[in-house]
Amino acid sequence: MLINPPQNTKYPQPPLGLASIAAVLEGENYQAEILDANALQLSESEIAKEIGNVDITGITAMTPFINSAIKVAKEIKKEKPGSTVIVGGVHVTVLPEETLSNVPEIDIIVRGEGEKTVVELYNALKSGISLQNVRGITYRDNGRIISTPMRPPIADLDSLPFPAYHLLPLHRYKLHPPHGRKLPFMAMLTSRGCPYNCIFCSKPIFGRKVRSQSPQRIASEVEYLEEKFKVKEIAFYDDIFTLDKKRIARLAEELKRRNLSLPWTCETRVDLVTEELLKAMKEAGCYMIAYGIESGNQTILDNLRKKITIAQVRKAIKMTHDIGIQSIGYFMLGSPGETPATIRQTIDFANYLTLDFAQFSVTIPFPGTDLYNLYLKQGIGNENWDNFIYANLRSVSAPVFETASLSKGDLQKWSATAYREFYLRFSYIWERLKQTRSLRDLKTNIRGLGMFLEMRRGG
Repeated sequence: MLINPPQNTKYPQPPLGLASIAAVLEGENYQAEILDANALQLSESEIAKEIGNVDITGITAMTPFINSAIKVAKEIKKEKPGSTVIVGGVHVTVLPEETLSNVPEIDIIVRGEGEKTVVELYNALKSGISLQNVRGITYRDNGRIISTPMRPPIADLDSLPFPAYHLLPLHRYKLHPPHGRKLPFMAMLTSRGCPYNCIFCSKPIFGRKVRSQSPQRIASEVEYLEEKFKVKEIAFYDDIFTLDKKRIARLAEELKRRNLSLPWTCETRVDLVTEELLKAMKEAGCYMIAYGIESGNQTILDNLRKKITIAQVRKAIKMTHDIGIQSIGYFMLGSPGETPATIRQTIDFANYLTLDFAQFSVTIPFPGTDLYNLYLKQGIGNENWDNFIYANLRSVSAPVFETASLSKGDLQKWSATAYREFYLRFSYIWERLKQTRSLRDLKTNIRGLGMFLEMRRGG
């Protein structure tokens, strides 16, 4: 059984990693189940009671939810002491030895991509042979913690089966506003890896080498989702969807050729779009693009190693707006080198751009990133992983970069100011009203307002 632990969110997202692993296991004629406790709103103790006769469980978790995953492991061991508990995901890939040392209820950690590793690990566990030849795991052996060599990334993503969507509670998933025009929706990941070196990002799972599915494979999966599960919208969750512009142009052609008219959204960088590509994407169903802008100050962008310029941001947002695709700008407040003046620049820049929506998050240093190493050098110890979540400063120990001119309280106030000034501008409200031509547009605006109110409360 593969388990997605509780995350206390109103907008549960499909655990694509678990679905991919489950599909590979099924391809090897093994029975696999997925228990998405997040979508089903199950507590840790309720999860343990659901495992039945399962003797091997796999749990996934990112840093903000690792404590929930640990609670699940403890409850499972309490319910079934002899069972094997495996944990995978970004957090344990970065901190495998530390996790095993602190949590005796976890037996094995899977590091990096899990599809091939889990199959080999399952075979070894069932046959009782040594785990030392299974690459990409960390485990205990007679009291010692052993890490085997990392497994090479999967080169041919087209060789993987479609994720096991049939094992997911599809109607439980919701896109975070302002995304989402139709339900049910499904997320897709069509590439792995990122060649960029932003200070706030780590690549422990997929690495820096980019591997992509072919346009034909992607279109076939979209077609499968529409026909088999009646999915009405797609959210592409690739870190940089348009990294290979030719691939996305061919995908747009393939979607149109197959008459696949599902609306879809994606995320990318401002320096990786062209007018021609945006037009092709719109014609193929793209209605919204999220851009990681981060700051309106060039020095802060350089500190973050974004490798983009203010001019590139202006150009990309204007092109997107003129072509008729909605845009979301993601901004970070409180980055290294930040001052009240640079935050003011970011807010003013967001208001200047023709963005449809904006999200302002306080910078959080996640483990495995250079930003986290910089945070540790300040001598601030904080291992309450529950606090490592964007836009959540309610905890006294939330990990942020404080300076003499920017305290945690100041960052909270700046976040609220950013949302208020962006969404309550008369020009913005008037523009939203002018663009409201249908019930669907009205719902989109209401969702955007909901995001504004929610993010203000979170900050």
